[in-house]
Amino acid sequence: MLVHLAIKDLAIIEDAAIDFAEGLNALTGETGAGKSIIIGALELVLGDRARADIVRHGATHAEVCAQFRVRTDSPAAQRLAEIEAVTPGDGEDGTLDLVVRRIVPASGRGRVYINGVLVSVGTLRGVTAGLVDISSQHEHTALLDAASHLDILDRFGDHAGPRAAFDTAFRALSAARRERDALREREQTRLQREDYVRFQLAEIEKVAPRAGEDETLDAERARLAHAEGLMNGARQVESLLSGRDTAVGEQLLQAIRALDRLVSVDPSLETYLGRLESARIELDDIAYEMRRYSDAVEIDPRRLEKVEERLDALKRLKRKHALDVEGLLALAAALDEEARGFESLEEAIREADALVERLSTAAMEHAEVLSRARRQAADALEALVAEQLDALAMRGARIRFRLERRDALGPQGVDTGEILIAPNVGESEKSLAKVASGGELSRVLLALKTILGAVDDVHCAVFDEVDTGVGGAVAEVIALALKRISRDRQVVVITHLAQIAAHAGHHLRVDKLSDGKRTTTRVLGLDAPARADEIARMIGGLEITRRTRDHAAELLRRGTEVEAAHA
Repeated sequence: MLVHLAIKDLAIIEDAAIDFAEGLNALTGETGAGKSIIIGALELVLGDRARADIVRHGATHAEVCAQFRVRTDSPAAQRLAEIEAVTPGDGEDGTLDLVVRRIVPASGRGRVYINGVLVSVGTLRGVTAGLVDISSQHEHTALLDAASHLDILDRFGDHAGPRAAFDTAFRALSAARRERDALREREQTRLQREDYVRFQLAEIEKVAPRAGEDETLDAERARLAHAEGLMNGARQVESLLSGRDTAVGEQLLQAIRALDRLVSVDPSLETYLGRLESARIELDDIAYEMRRYSDAVEIDPRRLEKVEERLDALKRLKRKHALDVEGLLALAAALDEEARGFESLEEAIREADALVERLSTAAMEHAEVLSRARRQAADALEALVAEQLDALAMRGARIRFRLERRDALGPQGVDTGEILIAPNVGESEKSLAKVASGGELSRVLLALKTILGAVDDVHCAVFDEVDTGVGGAVAEVIALALKRISRDRQVVVITHLAQIAAHAGHHLRVDKLSDGKRTTTRVLGLDAPARADEIARMIGGLEITRRTRDHAAELLRRGTEVEAAHA
């Protein structure tokens, strides 16, 4: 159950602390007092999306804290243990406290704590799943949408297993279809793409570039273009080193002979003699290499022309693709791989078609299992809703869950479903949107929630203005229905009807106050006198008269008698 809710700096609520009790809790107050903000705060601690604009003007952040009490054998307690948010020794009385603290900053990222453990919003949703079921004006609208009716039937029939099996199979089928369709789309453009790829590949293969080839050819072109100069220069170097008369080699030889004569006189000069001899040998070797180089230099205009042509072909190819030679080689490899892929595309499409067929068969099998379960559940749900509507002063009203087969599998299976209603005896069944009044729709929703609440084992049921469009005796009937529900679980009802508020075991009033500068909302727990005044206000409006007080006292007395009768 929900034990406590604390709200700070959320919209027009500056600071509010709300205690809830077991059984039926009523929240009342003028329209616009802030009751919907309290529901919004509760939705935040259950994991709803938070917006920065909900922070009270002038505050740095909004904060909502909620304390729940859960059974130690409940799914929520198990999830608390999984995130290590249970203190040793807790749960000795069979219950655990689950405390959620959510901080919503005016800017930046928010924070969520569960029993002091920092968690993500996704974890928050998982831990609080099933704790609270909120029925709001939005659900009235959703009930008019036939697309939501199959979900209602699946919840009632406890089809979580068959539904999950179908959902898994359908997701796999959808993924396979997308892959198959993508392959078919590629096939449609394959010929055009294949021609382009093969043309590009053939162009590169025709030139057949090799790694580093352009650098090697540049060097060869330089040698060929200057062949005559290289040959003559090498010969000149050879002549200067080993030629006659003025050659360096001849002069070194004369120097060696002269130094040799000196060594005979002074042996200490012998080391220089050796060095000169080494220099002469080295120069002779260089002269020999220059002669070989000059002999090898080839003046070949034809070869130069071929090199120029090869370099030009490489240059054009590099310019076209804006790549160097290494990039061209990588592109050729990629194009070749893509070209080979074209050859296997048809086979891939055949395999994809076969996979879609297998997955379609599997999904259809799961859909048929789910469909059969739905048809069985529909009969039971119709009977239970009829009983509830009878208790809600719609005697003779009947609903039928119309199930029809789809032409093809859809996200909800092979069925389409819609709740039809005949609100009065003798009338034909029609869709809720066409025939149900606001009061009738409220009672249908309450009937469904009563039934689904028992199936879902919800800890706390919140009804936000479920009494829309009703009054008088029907309001009393709805109050008794809410009272019945509250015997099995905690109920919080936001209402404008005195008949409903009078049956609550715990009454809270929401007031909007203003000092001329700021507007704030406060929430007060009402004692017996204050509660009588609030019931009288709800009956008579701003002016509380003796008659409205008497009427309020009568309503409270009936509420007490109902409580005592079922004590």
